[in-house]
Amino acid sequence: MAELSNVEIKDLTCSYNGQTVLADFCLSAESGLVLAIIGPNGAGKTTLLRAIARLLRPRRGAVLLGGEDVWQLPPRNVARQLALAPQTNGLSLPLTVEQAVVLGRTPHRGWLLPFSAGDRAVVDRVLRQTGLLDLRTRRITDLSGGEQRRVILARALVQEPQVLLMDEPTANLDMKYQTEILDLARHLAHHNDMTVIITLHDVNQAALYADRLALLAEGRLLSTGVPGDVLTPAWMEQAYNIPVIVTRHPLYDTPMVMPVVERARGRRALSEKPV
Repeated sequence: MAELSNVEIKDLTCSYNGQTVLADFCLSAESGLVLAIIGPNGAGKTTLLRAIARLLRPRRGAVLLGGEDVWQLPPRNVARQLALAPQTNGLSLPLTVEQAVVLGRTPHRGWLLPFSAGDRAVVDRVLRQTGLLDLRTRRITDLSGGEQRRVILARALVQEPQVLLMDEPTANLDMKYQTEILDLARHLAHHNDMTVIITLHDVNQAALYADRLALLAEGRLLSTGVPGDVLTPAWMEQAYNIPVIVTRHPLYDTPMVMPVVERARGRRALSEKPV
């Protein structure tokens, strides 16, 4: 029997308004590991997460959660096993941080059941994990973009999922909170045996925090594997259409990707700046 937290994508093809966005896509993610989805803008990263989260029905193929097609499972069962922290916050109501986060408990308690001591313990733990304890009574409409990103993640975590999907979780966060959020994602995978699938624009962050990478371009999977196998000059140039140099991180020995820029063009730009 498949592990409940394993995700398998089989021959997935997804479209918007008749236009194919993902084509013949196959990928798997296992519990206890962080899988980072990387690729240029428009590669299909967010579409892939939406398909996994049962928000976009594929035209062909299937997404299997614990060996079962997510579209054959009751939506509430999927929500108890899998949570998505999306890019867009959807936090327009004048709720407090705690009220917004509590909404993530709905798959476990429904809309009408009272808020239990167990629910409160989960919410308190997640608010502490995401650095939101001191903000719990603040209105979400008064928060910064980075603080709202942490509320989105907290709302997903209180679902107590076995699979966590994170779409660009470091957007609008400063360096400190980026590090804390990615540290938390890695901790959840390695110590809570969670399956974490995360989309990132920063390939060097992906190399530091992910166990495996999947490189997308134009809706197709170009390469997958450990960071050293994916972050190569050849794959990077094919995906991003720019030459790169790949070196090693001085402390962690993970790959580091640096674009090759036209130095003459840079000198001209500097010389043309007004005095």
